[in-house]
Amino acid sequence: MALPATKVLVAQKDTTNADLTVKATGYQWKWGYDYISGEGEGLAFISTLDSSHRQMSDSGDVSNAPVDYLLKVDNPLVVPVGKKVRVITTANDVIHSFMVPAFGIKQDAIPGFVRDTWFRAEKVGDYYGQCAELCGKEHAYMPIHVKVVSAPEYTAWVAEQKKKAAARQDDPNKVWALADLLPRGEKVYAANCAACHQANGKGAGPIKPLDGSAIVLDEDHTKQIQILLHGAAGGAMPSWAQLSDTDLAAVASYTKNAWSNKTGQVVQPAEIVAQRGK
Repeated sequence: MALPATKVLVAQKDTTNADLTVKATGYQWKWGYDYISGEGEGLAFISTLDSSHRQMSDSGDVSNAPVDYLLKVDNPLVVPVGKKVRVITTANDVIHSFMVPAFGIKQDAIPGFVRDTWFRAEKVGDYYGQCAELCGKEHAYMPIHVKVVSAPEYTAWVAEQKKKAAARQDDPNKVWALADLLPRGEKVYAANCAACHQANGKGAGPIKPLDGSAIVLDEDHTKQIQILLHGAAGGAMPSWAQLSDTDLAAVASYTKNAWSNKTGQVVQPAEIVAQRGK
């Protein structure tokens, strides 16, 4: 009995000869996925809870909650069926844990450390998990969605994602007009900020409002940029440094001109570049 059991335990920890390697980075309160090797190498994106689910949770009315309530994300981790997938885990701020019960995996994601695990999905479909380590006030809103697709579908998805990634590689020295930045900033805000600060910018409870905020209205853009890059309030406001320079400039510009904040100010990507690392 001991010998076959030992073989199984060893196999569970054997992450070698993977067809695909993905790094999963835990953030408060989202996951970052980087495709390190295999088909899709070089792809990277952030995965956050769908904003409509967060709004439903905040409302207290879950009578019409969908079956994937608090599990739906904007960008799922997509992998091919039947392939060995190695998941390297780490974290950017506090300890998180990457858990997907259907695959029998649970691996802590620890700042400054690299751990790994692996799985092989045998059926096409949607598989869900959650951060399994208490990581702060938004811990309940940090789901994991793994979308398993066929090999041809995966190849097509990779090609489409690479096209999108190329389109997002903006020149950080480009000078944008406010009218061009605002639609992009609105999308970034809806995907990443509205869950806490609310769509109307009024905040909720301890979450500070952005509508009328002195920092947002200030002509000195560095104050708001530093908060976006490094977070604030002991992590209650997380860092968004993983977003692109143009996305950060767009969302800052949007908040400076949305609601009653009609400042006419434009934050340029070059300003974000200048503040990184400070």
